[in-house]
Amino acid sequence: MGAKQILPGLYRITLRMAGVPYVNAYLLTGEELVLIDTGLAKRAPTFVRALRSLGRRPFDVRHILVTHHHYDHTGSLAKLAEATEARIYVHPADAAVTRGDAAPPKPSKTTRSARVIGGVMRRFVPERLPHVSIGHELQDDEELPVAGGLRAIHTPGHTPGHVSFLWPEHGGVLIAGDAAGSMFGRVGPPLGVFTEDDAAMRRSVAKLAELPFEVAVFGHGGPVKAGASAKFRQLAARLARNA
Repeated sequence: MGAKQILPGLYRITLRMAGVPYVNAYLLTGEELVLIDTGLAKRAPTFVRALRSLGRRPFDVRHILVTHHHYDHTGSLAKLAEATEARIYVHPADAAVTRGDAAPPKPSKTTRSARVIGGVMRRFVPERLPHVSIGHELQDDEELPVAGGLRAIHTPGHTPGHVSFLWPEHGGVLIAGDAAGSMFGRVGPPLGVFTEDDAAMRRSVAKLAELPFEVAVFGHGGPVKAGASAKFRQLAARLARNA
């Protein structure tokens, strides 16, 4: 599967698991390419093919931004870092796991379904990620000198160092990572089994709902191409009622 244009300058690369579309990474184009997340392990060739479909090379990717340390978003990070020699960005609260210095935490939920899913996932997730060097530790509300001023928004909850990104083009584009998800155009919370702090997640959704953006894209699910901030406000209200 190649790179699918969502908007001019923004492409989605979808990685499959067991033949089914599972997790998204995003590419912001320009003179220097910006890659946001790297998907599952052993998918570096998929990214190379996607770049070639756009007439670009791996070395054109100068920046790799990590929304959070989960393996389905960092699985190919080490291989792509080697192929691109890009600078890697991650929040300090997720840096140790992303760098390979610490083991990822187990699912925090104790329900039977969480134990089952967690047990299955541990069969595929290594004890630690392959080592990478972090070039920059992201701070909340930091404007990055990439892609015309991409803004980092610390959105903890799914993981302590989860970061979403606000791109100022096209009326504002939120690259939400797993701060939320979407299904059939409906914005919902991230998968609960792997969300470490539900209260922090609700606060992060409310924080994002206050931002101005027209479009939102997600680590899991399709894009919302119009009225996205209103859908985040609706989600924040639902989560507050059910807290």
